[in-house]
Amino acid sequence: MKRTLKNELAIISGLGAMGCLLLRKPKAAALMGGFSAGLCLTAGTKAFEWADKSVFITGGSRGLGLALAKQLVAHGAKVTLAARKFDELARAREILLNEYPAAEVCTVICDVTKKNELAIAMKEAISAFGVLDVIVNNAGSISVGPLDSMTRVDFEAQMKLHLYAAVESTDIIRPYFKRRGGGRIINICSLGGKSAVPHMLPYNASKFALAGYSQGAGIELSQENITVTTVYPTLMQTGSPIQAVFKGDHEKEFAWFDFADNLPLLSMRPETAAKKILRAASLGDAELVLSPVGKLRVLGGALFPELVNAVMVFIGSLMPKGQSGVRQTGYQSRGHFENSLLTKPMKHRARQAELKNNQYPSEDAEFNLGLH
Repeated sequence: MKRTLKNELAIISGLGAMGCLLLRKPKAAALMGGFSAGLCLTAGTKAFEWADKSVFITGGSRGLGLALAKQLVAHGAKVTLAARKFDELARAREILLNEYPAAEVCTVICDVTKKNELAIAMKEAISAFGVLDVIVNNAGSISVGPLDSMTRVDFEAQMKLHLYAAVESTDIIRPYFKRRGGGRIINICSLGGKSAVPHMLPYNASKFALAGYSQGAGIELSQENITVTTVYPTLMQTGSPIQAVFKGDHEKEFAWFDFADNLPLLSMRPETAAKKILRAASLGDAELVLSPVGKLRVLGGALFPELVNAVMVFIGSLMPKGQSGVRQTGYQSRGHFENSLLTKPMKHRARQAELKNNQYPSEDAEFNLGLH
């Protein structure tokens, strides 16, 4: 039995024992308490070891993908980084080898929205290391702006990148994993796949779709010994806002987004997130909500949906009102963030995150959104 499942059953049994005591049913309480204690004392399924495993990471050249690669090579894994830009991949490989000189790193240029490129990239990973044990569907982009500024193209671009790329990669790797007797898939979703955020509707919709696919695929693929872990990150200090694509009042949209992304307590360090993701995947967990803030949001939405909706409506009313349909990258939209008295204190923190996570300026919003 998986350790996390065992722990959840132990908690439920323990709460049941307490309930029986309150209802003055000592025999039932003793039975449930004993069951809970027994679960706590038994060992769970042995954790998956990362040493010598071959891991394929889409969007592995920067941000969370790079943070995962660092943790993996630190554990002795062999990693293949897939991304669209040669210079990003070269820098990422250099970063990994500088920190871990003995690391085994393969890089491959790949657009995950093109199935043939995905298939070739995975073959290169197998060719480089002789085997492929794990794939991480991490590649993504962020589209920010009011609904009135969004078009079908924005929604389709996010769906292709977040949902269909994961569907295609699973279709490609599934026969290979079946021949080998199993494998692991880690799908990086988002808390935006459980709870919608104003001014991020294309992103929310695509992540909700990915969450549904990933959960359902995990259930069916478990029969083939293929474990799927769905991860729900909240805000992270990866420096990614400069890569996001903004519409509406570009500078004000960027300002609130980058401010939140670097706000202590609200956002998470990518190194911390990477450690938690790898632990959950090694235990075979079906899903992981990364932060306490994220778990509180999910619980609040389940118990008090109208109250949470009212809070989000209020937050939405405070959002910028511009309706421009022009796309700009975060780098092109950062003037207000850098000069406003409210957000200026976050400027240094944001720059540090960008440099640390291989985030370099981009002025091609269409490319960042995957439109060419």
